[in-house]
Amino acid sequence: MLSRWMDGCKQVCLRWVYEQGDCLIVKSFDEGRMKENLDIVDWELTEEERQRISKIPQRKINQGRRYVSDQGPYKSLEELWDGEI
Repeated sequence: MLSRWMDGCKQVCLRWVYEQGDCLIVKSFDEGRMKENLDIVDWELTEEERQRISKIPQRKINQGRRYVSDQGPYKSLEELWDGEI
């Protein structure tokens, strides 16, 4: 799959997140990298690529445990994420 993309994995990953409708936060002050990051809007992943990526196990890096408290509005991670975790 990556062989069809010259810049490889990083743009495929960014495109995947973009197509999911999630927020992209990239950290780069390098003008060239910023332009590369914007190059994800001119193409789409194929259905086969989407299917292959969706089979990769995923997890949240920040589960939000710091926002869960017996005294706060969220008593559990399940309540915080509405079943999305």
